[in-house]
Amino acid sequence: MSFLIDVVRSSGAVTLGPEVACDGFVHSAKVRVQTHIHIDHMGSFETSKGNQLIIASKPTVQLLIAEFNAELPYRSNIISLDLLEPYKIGESRIALKSSGHMLGAVQVVVERSSGIRLGYSGDFQWPLDDIIQVDALVVDSTYGAPENVRMFSQSECEERFVGLLHQLIPTGPIVIKAYRGTLQRALQIINDEIGCPIIGSKRLSKELNVYREFGYTIGPLIVDSSREALNIKEHGRYIHVFGTGDSAPTDINFGSKLVLSAYFARPDNPVIEYSDRAFGIAMSNHADFEGTLEYIRNTNAKFVVTDNTRGKGYQLARAVKQRLGIEARPSSDVLGKEWGG
Repeated sequence: MSFLIDVVRSSGAVTLGPEVACDGFVHSAKVRVQTHIHIDHMGSFETSKGNQLIIASKPTVQLLIAEFNAELPYRSNIISLDLLEPYKIGESRIALKSSGHMLGAVQVVVERSSGIRLGYSGDFQWPLDDIIQVDALVVDSTYGAPENVRMFSQSECEERFVGLLHQLIPTGPIVIKAYRGTLQRALQIINDEIGCPIIGSKRLSKELNVYREFGYTIGPLIVDSSREALNIKEHGRYIHVFGTGDSAPTDINFGSKLVLSAYFARPDNPVIEYSDRAFGIAMSNHADFEGTLEYIRNTNAKFVVTDNTRGKGYQLARAVKQRLGIEARPSSDVLGKEWGG
C-alpha cells in the first residue's frame, strides 16, 4: 500500500497517510486532527464537521466550543483526546503530544499497521521537552530561513515587556495587541506584575475562562462594553488588550501601543521602538530557525517535508539536507505519494 505525506495548498491540510489530515479538509481522509485554533490552521473546518471525524486535544475542543460553535459538544464526530491517548481508525493509530505553542496545541503521530510512524510538528515552541519520534515528518516552517535567528531568550522578552509596562502605565492607557497564545501568556505576566485594570472583549473573556479551567493563572478581565469599563476609561489608568477576532479598540489612537510579535524583529534586540509610545516586542511561541533544526534532529526522522504553504519551506529543506544530512524537500502543496509500507 502507498500512502501520502504532504501539504495540500487548497485547504492547508497536512496529510499523514490516506486516512488522516491535519488542520484542513481532504475529502478522502476519514479523520481531521485539529492541532490548535489559530485561524490559519482552521481552513474548511465547517466542511470537516459535516464529513469527517475530528480529533483534538481536550483544551482545543473547549476553545473551539467557546470561540466558534456551541453545538460542538452535541456532535458525535468530535473526539477530544488526552495527550498520548491512542485512537485507532482503519490502518492508522493516532496520538497527540503537546507542542507548547498555545493551550491545547499538539504534535501528531500516526503509526501505520506496517509500523512506520508519520508525524506533523504543528506550530511548536523551542525548547520542547517531549518530542515526537517518527520516520517521516512534516514540519512547520514559519521561521525556516537562516535569517530567522533570535540572539535573545523569551525570558528576556518578558522582562523587557514588564519594564515597558512599568514605564508607560503612569503616562496613560496602554493598548496591547497579540495573537492567541502570546496574548494569554502576556496576561499571565501582567497578573503578577501590574496592579491596574485589564479591559478586553467579551469573546476574549470566554476564551480566558477555558485557559483558567486548564490551570492558567490569569486575573479578571473587564469586558470593554460594560459600564465598569467605560468608567475606568474615563477616570483611571488601565490596559486594553485585543487579539485575533477582536476589533481594534478606539483608545488605540491615544494610548501607548505594544505589539507582541516576532515578525520583523531584529535578531539582536527583542524590542523595536517606533516612537516614545509605540513598541514591538518579539514575544513568540514559535521556534526560530535554529530551534526548528534542533527539533527536526530530535524527532529522528529519516525524511522531512517542510510546510511550504505557511513558511519558508525551500530554505528550511535545504538547511535540513546540508546541516542535518536528512533527506528533505519542501511540500509540493498537492497530493503526492511519498513514504509507503
